[in-house]
Amino acid sequence: MTDEGMFKDAATIRRLKSKLKTLKVKIKNLEGLEEIHQKNNGDLRLHITKLEKEIEQLKKDNKILEEGNEALGIVFKK
Repeated sequence: MTDEGMFKDAATIRRLKSKLKTLKVKIKNLEGLEEIHQKNNGDLRLHITKLEKEIEQLKKDNKILEEGNEALGIVFKK
């Protein structure tokens, strides 16, 4: 092997180590984002469940009001 070949190999190794370090940092950042994403998804699912329960309750209340209005002979224009 010539001296030139050794220098090219050393430069390639340094370049690859630098790329590896950069990629490790990117992976760590992505793992952090994944944790945040999972937490947000869980929070959103809970909120959606609460809203769905509230919608069902409002539908029930609306039906009761409609029946009460009908019994009293109150008519609303839609």
